[in-house]
Amino acid sequence: MNFPSERVLRIAICVIAAIGIGVATYIFIADSTAGAPTCLAGGGGCETVAKSSYSHIAGINIAIFGIIGWILILATVFFANDAARLGGFLVSLGGFGFSIYLTYLEIWKIEAICQWCVANAVLMTIAFILNTTRLLGYVGTDEEGTPGGASQPIAEDG
Repeated sequence: MNFPSERVLRIAICVIAAIGIGVATYIFIADSTAGAPTCLAGGGGCETVAKSSYSHIAGINIAIFGIIGWILILATVFFANDAARLGGFLVSLGGFGFSIYLTYLEIWKIEAICQWCVANAVLMTIAFILNTTRLLGYVGTDEEGTPGGASQPIAEDG
């Protein structure tokens, strides 16, 4: 299977993470100052979601968890090793799973949709796919893409 180069994947993850940081930061700032993010498409879904009991965990706005997750994902793109690949995968997996849970809450419990939350969930889904591709495509390679971290090819016997 042909994967995009790890460099391309890292750049794509970087861009998605930067946008994700922006979205999560906007949600946090809007919630802290205006009471809720502004729904660009109109309606009151963002306000309904922001004022629900599900918008905070132990008194902490869930957007803070999003900001932290996005920063961690962004940090992994600066390294081309298995620890960074696995870290990016695990954080994006957790974010993806949490996004599914939050979307469930919006639809079935809160009965309102916040477009900013949906945007964040879509970005996290993309980040999860990119990080999964990076992990599967480049696990066991070093910064130069050589197998097993060897700097030179292994000579064949005989």
